Amino acid sequence: MAKTDPRTEAYGDVDEAISALGAARALVSDRGRHAIILRLQSELFTVGAELATDATEYATLLRHFKVVTADFTSRCEAEIADLEQRITLPDAFVIPGGTQPAAALDVARAVVRRAERRIVGLQQSGHLLNAEVLRYVNRLSDLLFMLARAEEGTTVKPLTGRRAGRTPAAPARTRRAPKGRLRA
Repeated sequence: MAKTDPRTEAYGDVDEAISALGAARALVSDRGRHAIILRLQSELFTVGAELATDATEYATLLRHFKVVTADFTSRCEAEIADLEQRITLPDAFVIPGGTQPAAALDVARAVVRRAERRIVGLQQSGHLLNAEVLRYVNRLSDLLFMLARAEEGTTVKPLTGRRAGRTPAAPARTRRAPKGRLRA
């Protein structure tokens, strides 16, 4: 299969997500979240295997290996619901980077979103053999968002109000620039 084949691109993005989650897991100290991330990495190997398997070999994959099931998606949804009960989310966009683990999880989430876009392309071209893969990856990115917010705790930095529309202004100049010179 060519390096630029849409399936190669999709499972390459999944492989990158697995590595990004490994970086996040190395930073997370909460044992529960650590375990969730490790499980997600394992599940993403299953996603990658499905994406890498040609339609002519899919029956062999089904006989010998695990595939993505609705249980994968249900676990994500249950963990999202649990986190929603325990975390107060800001009512605005969040600026990633409140903590190192949260920033790493947000990077992983962005990579998963890219993989999701590639998987949508596979679905649209008729090359996605298991529709649950797309449902799972979609919910996974939402779970990663929630895990990142859990890692931030009270350090969440929402982008709100006037701050959302501008960057900090430079201090006002009180002196005029000499004639012929530009002001900084």
